[in-house]
Amino acid sequence: MSKAELEKLIVEETKELSTDILVEVLDFIQFIKAKKNKRIRSRSFEKKLVKELTGLNNISLAHLEEEFANYKELYPRER
Repeated sequence: MSKAELEKLIVEETKELSTDILVEVLDFIQFIKAKKNKRIRSRSFEKKLVKELTGLNNISLAHLEEEFANYKELYPRER
């Protein structure tokens, strides 16, 4: 079923509903939209967080590599 057909069917189905029920339908629609927007914001936040953490990991790795450069020469193992 196309979007246009669904919209038409929804309008037809709501024509005979009372004002009180229409208010509930509107409330439900607004709830669904808010839930969808929250999910979108959450995914966006997760992507940004992963990107930042990956960047931190790369920075940390570079720092560790720098710290342990020439480690074997500086601290030879006694045998």
